[in-house]
Amino acid sequence: MPPRNPTIHDVAREAGASIATVSRALNGGVVSPAARDRIEQAVALLGYRRNDVARGLVTGRTGLVGVIVPDLIGPLYAQMARGIEDVLEARGMHAMVVTDHREPEAERRAVEVLRARQVDGLVLIGSSLPETELRTAAGGVPVALVQREGPQTGFPEVRLDDVAGVRAVVAHLISLGHRRIGHLAGRRRDGVERRDAFVAALRTAGLEPGPLVESDFTEDGGATAAPRLLDDGDVTAVFCGNDRMAVGLLHAAANRGIAVPHDLSVVGFDDLTWARYLTPALTTVRQPGRELGRTAARLVLVPPTDAVATPLLRTPELVVRSSTAPPRAAGAARTGAAAPPAEEVIAPPHEPTPR
Repeated sequence: MPPRNPTIHDVAREAGASIATVSRALNGGVVSPAARDRIEQAVALLGYRRNDVARGLVTGRTGLVGVIVPDLIGPLYAQMARGIEDVLEARGMHAMVVTDHREPEAERRAVEVLRARQVDGLVLIGSSLPETELRTAAGGVPVALVQREGPQTGFPEVRLDDVAGVRAVVAHLISLGHRRIGHLAGRRRDGVERRDAFVAALRTAGLEPGPLVESDFTEDGGATAAPRLLDDGDVTAVFCGNDRMAVGLLHAAANRGIAVPHDLSVVGFDDLTWARYLTPALTTVRQPGRELGRTAARLVLVPPTDAVATPLLRTPELVVRSSTAPPRAAGAARTGAAAPPAEEVIAPPHEPTPR
């Protein structure tokens, strides 16, 4: 027969302590230094490992928080998950991450799987389930939402202040002298909010938007939609709804011999890790993904006592790099010259945008 795993009874016998004392020591309770030393030595000698499943049956807590992300490809979701881990690890807890691919049925199954694991809370990124269904599925477990897809709920939620970020983009491009600015929008809720904020900001400045093209938030989406923007000879700048679409646009522009930023300025959104390493380095809106994750984890561990009327908004920053420059003079030849590698971070006003 295989050797039996040591139990808390074995640890207590080896340490010459009661089971209650061993339990307190293993769970961070108060015991004398001498007793703690004996217990730690016994744990090391026996190779004892705490059975968190059994502990959960006694305490009703497993130390696990379920996290549902749309996919494992988007770098921003990895940043959010890391932020969640920052908070949980500091409390001796862990995240259990599953994906739903932005499919409601897959999200339903994911919630069921996590609830079956007796998680102590749920963080849902990009959730689209109706509130009533989500409340039933959660079964009273604390829930926090990040960048929800769909109507606002009564659950605690943290979102990026998209409007403030877009206003900073438009102000930057106008300050450079751009007047005909196109937009490559995403189809999800974030994409719609950024598109609407883009149009509103331009009109507030007395300008009409250039071509508005909708695609999905991927590199292929940006490359496929690019011709409808690049065919407009009057467009001098394009704001993309995220960095991944901007990469597709940059690729399509390079294939046409269009030099960025001398022939066309390009701005993204998110400031993914590799944005600064593109050629030219991408001007973009920095989304604090890790901080969004940290905030969501805190909302799960210490849920607000009052009803949550509006989502918590986190203000982004505009990061100006070398993919934006003043438009070239009409009739000037394309130079193809390299852009300067400067970087400047511009923080919008601290007041969150009213919603």
